[in-house]
Amino acid sequence: MKNLYQTVMSDAAGAPYFPQLLFRDALLPELIGDDKGAIGYWAGKALARKFPLANPKDAAVFFQQAGFGTLTLLKQSAEMTRWQLSGEPVALRKRLDSTPDFTLEAGFLAEMMAQQLGVTAEAELVDTTRKLRSQAVTFDVYTDPDDTVPNYDAPEPLKIVGAPAADTPEE
Repeated sequence: MKNLYQTVMSDAAGAPYFPQLLFRDALLPELIGDDKGAIGYWAGKALARKFPLANPKDAAVFFQQAGFGTLTLLKQSAEMTRWQLSGEPVALRKRLDSTPDFTLEAGFLAEMMAQQLGVTAEAELVDTTRKLRSQAVTFDVYTDPDDTVPNYDAPEPLKIVGAPAADTPEE
């Protein structure tokens, strides 16, 4: 990993992310070692259970507020949803490490989709287009409409603070 402090603090837009990156990319890997990917994925799922989101717009706002980056829904079908995460936090992490770990976000997206749909869901990181590789990551969340969660009881969605107002119909 390149010098985290110099890289982040030399970038005016990156400086606010220093505490998160210090904890996430410097300390946690030291503490959990080779299991960081698996632990990150399950930690993301646990976070999604603590902060249930109602829809893609809420997810985008929450990801921005959490300092994960800009979350965009790219496409959705009955069995797969593709998300892209971009922005300064992603670009900084990619500059710091040639193979940054985004399993926390993957786990969060998988659990979020499972909660919203009431079916099992798993997420994986997929290759991002060459043009965006240095500044974005792409996740595919696979859902199985036939594999419903037994005794499913949808959680009460988090009320997002600072979310843009819903579109109102034209009069």
